[in-house]
Amino acid sequence: MLTVLLLLAFLIVLVVMIVRRRHLGRLASLATLLAAMLGLIVMQDSGLLPGPASAPFTRR
Repeated sequence: MLTVLLLLAFLIVLVVMIVRRRHLGRLASLATLLAAMLGLIVMQDSGLLPGPASAPFTRR
């Protein structure tokens, strides 16, 4: 659900950038942030990012 919401927000920002052509710097920064979050979610779902670290194993 979060992925769909982020994708929808990303597409809305892109459309606003094309239609209004104002505040392009801020909108581009927002689009970059949304794209990075989407990329991280996709990479984590694919298993390319490690999950939460477990307690370090010490050998005695």
